[in-house]
Amino acid sequence: MKRIVAFFGLSLVMILCFAPLTVWAQADGADLVIRQIKVSGEEQVVLQATSDGVELGDYWMGYVSQGVDPNTIVPSLRLPSFTLEAGQAVVLLSEPAETCDAVLMMELPFDFAVTRGTLVLKQLLPPDNSGNLIFTTRDSADWAKPSASATTDAKLDLRRESGASTMWYRAPEQQAAWRVGSLEGCTLTLAPAAGTTEPETITWTVEAVEPVAIIEHVNEVETASGNSAIPGENAGLAPPLITELLPNPQGTGTDASDEYIELYNSNDTTFDLSGFILQTGLATKHSYAVPSGTIIAPRGFIALYSRDTGLSMSNTSGQATLLDRSKTAVTQSDPYDSAPDGQSWALANGVWYWTTKATPAVTNVIAQPIVKPATGVKKLTTKASTTKKAAAKTKAASTKKAKASTTKSAKTQEVLAASSNQPARIPGPVPIHPGVLATVLACAIGYGVYVYRKDIANAIYKLRKH
Repeated sequence: MKRIVAFFGLSLVMILCFAPLTVWAQADGADLVIRQIKVSGEEQVVLQATSDGVELGDYWMGYVSQGVDPNTIVPSLRLPSFTLEAGQAVVLLSEPAETCDAVLMMELPFDFAVTRGTLVLKQLLPPDNSGNLIFTTRDSADWAKPSASATTDAKLDLRRESGASTMWYRAPEQQAAWRVGSLEGCTLTLAPAAGTTEPETITWTVEAVEPVAIIEHVNEVETASGNSAIPGENAGLAPPLITELLPNPQGTGTDASDEYIELYNSNDTTFDLSGFILQTGLATKHSYAVPSGTIIAPRGFIALYSRDTGLSMSNTSGQATLLDRSKTAVTQSDPYDSAPDGQSWALANGVWYWTTKATPAVTNVIAQPIVKPATGVKKLTTKASTTKKAAAKTKAASTKKAKASTTKSAKTQEVLAASSNQPARIPGPVPIHPGVLATVLACAIGYGVYVYRKDIANAIYKLRKH
């Protein structure tokens, strides 16, 4: 009996020794990875942190419309300053859509080619002794769409993107192979994995916190040697967003005092608004230079009233634009049509709505049945690092925007203008591979046979004798 206990005890010890090595091997990898990609139609990229305290501003993205070595791509898109915890995600979109579990939403400046392309995620390391920027590749994906009978060595075969809701997914924790699936709302249905017949579903939960979605402004990378920082007190910061307008206050005779434009600072540090220019109007522009000493608190709002700015907004059509000190537009509201009496034009989840609850300098609240926005669904215009979409896609983009707005819920609801911090689904402990168990068991049995070989031989001798 003691020998049997010793035998199984040895087996257990060997299993426990092997198990941590298996978990470590699968958990090792980049702190930020590409989780989802949609190449055709309304392009989308989702990044997810695999550990706590990931500084998003240390990462850059690059893209080329051909299949190349990711290490040769020079990144052009810097991600905003933000700290991610394990499981939190950031979504980059070409058009407004569901943010699901993303805590930040950004405009995707790349226009993906549907024939061939490579996307890379790189981390910026401290400068070397010469002062040069050093990038290291953390993750990448490449795709191709060959002819029906051809083969491809690309990670994504675009022939499998069969519909508007089709996208590619890869489990961030294991860096497994890419799988194609269909996204409906915040539920992704994946095709059966190799060796299985049942599809897999992943559902992300949306939790409204402040703000719902922020399309961040990013700066172009300077790859020359030396200091690449942008000069000034706002260096490396995203510009404020225009998040709410009140062009037609309730009552009469109050336009000159009660109209306001709300700005939001998405950074974790204060933003100096001194010298920025606020403009209103479409054909005729009215401008206001922000006075020196005007700052916006981290993750905070500021409401600039007409009684202070002297800006006038039309009740029939209008738009607000923020220009930096070089008079370059950095953010802009969607244009509006007829302004309802007492309702504000507010940004929520990347889309502009009329709401009966005006909320100057606080979280936006959309208090009305969300039907179709007055001017349709449009993405927020920001200062991007690449050119706008090709003119050939304008008509298709308009159709997609109309579809995005009409699929919004027709029920009466309040949409808090806040971002989700609900972590993505995190798998449980990594199971031990059956092959490892089989190897351990075989070794344990072999060791037991060796140790007790004389007893086994004696038992066989007695059996043969009787």
